[in-house]
Amino acid sequence: MNLQDRVDEARRIGSVSRVLLYPYAGSSKACAALVEAARRLTERGVTVAVPKDLDLGSQRVPAERVTLEGNVLRFDLAVALGGDGTLLRLGRWVADHGVPVLGINLGDLGFLTAYPSSRLEQALEDAVAGRLRWEPRQRIRLRVLRDGEVLGEEVACNDVYVGHGALPRMLHLDTKVGGEYMATYRADGLIVATPTGSTAYNLSAGGPIVLAGTETFTITPICSHSLTHRPVVSPARKEIEVAFCGPARVERALLSVDGQWTIELQRGDRVVIGLDAVPLRLVPPDVSVFDVLAAKLGWSTPPRTLDDPNGETNP
Repeated sequence: MNLQDRVDEARRIGSVSRVLLYPYAGSSKACAALVEAARRLTERGVTVAVPKDLDLGSQRVPAERVTLEGNVLRFDLAVALGGDGTLLRLGRWVADHGVPVLGINLGDLGFLTAYPSSRLEQALEDAVAGRLRWEPRQRIRLRVLRDGEVLGEEVACNDVYVGHGALPRMLHLDTKVGGEYMATYRADGLIVATPTGSTAYNLSAGGPIVLAGTETFTITPICSHSLTHRPVVSPARKEIEVAFCGPARVERALLSVDGQWTIELQRGDRVVIGLDAVPLRLVPPDVSVFDVLAAKLGWSTPPRTLDDPNGETNP
């Protein structure tokens, strides 16, 4: 057995006996998928649980009701029923405890979810049969500092965003990498993304797509006032510091973490961003990010020729 085989074997999840189902709240489609998944898993002898505060209306689900706080370690697998946002919310609960996350895509793009909704039955069968494996996805650990004191700490799987609040205002953001001054961005905001998050807000803002497994952070300005400010890819082992320093007429900015957690920043606050020691254990999609871009956003359309409008090659 070579090194890669040993790594793959170590990341194999094995046959599951306890599964947490986590649906997108308020979605009838997600609720229906949850009922279906709970029924199929229970029939295979798997113990199923759902969040205690989940509102299922009149639906009867063969599952335990559990509070996620303190109970996550009991599960072999956590299944997100929704889109990438649902998977990220679930990841915030389970990643620190080493519980693998499997995503069933009920949304549109789905860069992180491993199976489309049409393959729900196959996904559950693979879980019960022990055919799933996880791969590590790096996370960001950040601290917010005010007057030398820690105002808050959080973890992100996708990205950290510093931007203006409800009123559009250009911000001045002093940025350092590895303790070295890089630039003062005069822009609507700044995104620091993991490779996993590079296909989210970073992509919309013109940042690069970074393949999973690349240990980097991407720093992408939003609507920079300087045409020479471009996205920068930095080693993840080097801390990034973003200081909200102005302008004088702007007293407040907003920090958003994975679109799940926000805090208001005051002028002078600093956001220190580093690599978290514990990755998210994600059951990866069986297609590449480029397959998703081709299928959903029209990338890689076969070239067409004048004599062959269907793009087929003539012998």
